[in-house]
Amino acid sequence: MSKLLNTKAKSQMKKIDINVILTFCSYKEYGSQEVFDVNLIYDKEDKSAKQLLNQSGFFGTIAKICEECGRLPTDLVKISTAANWTKNGFAFDIDGGKWSFGSWRGQNVAWSDNLARLYGFGKNDDSAADDLNLRALHGIFSAKVTNEAIRKAMSK
Repeated sequence: MSKLLNTKAKSQMKKIDINVILTFCSYKEYGSQEVFDVNLIYDKEDKSAKQLLNQSGFFGTIAKICEECGRLPTDLVKISTAANWTKNGFAFDIDGGKWSFGSWRGQNVAWSDNLARLYGFGKNDDSAADDLNLRALHGIFSAKVTNEAIRKAMSK
């Protein structure tokens, strides 16, 4: 009997693929973003994308992935997702599938603020003395200085 129930339970489970882009207020040698895919398993009776993300551990997984990529969750300023929610039978109740933190706040504000409290997302951006534009300009200046030093070394 339990084998029959187990088979029935498996047949009611579905999978949704979610493309995720994380944007950070810090830069690595390849930029300020991490891009990856996440697969969530759900019961075919589930109809709320918001509920699925909240109850599946999705945002806890995001915090773990930050650390696995050598990033701090506190440097995370934006989560962007793309998935075919409606094709999978979900109400698209996640306001664009984006959450922003720190000085980037503006999308899913109440939900984002709650995630910031739970996981610390964006905390380093809030306390930064400068903004991303200034950091980008500093990066461009550093690249120019490095380029000039390489040119001088190559011309000797």
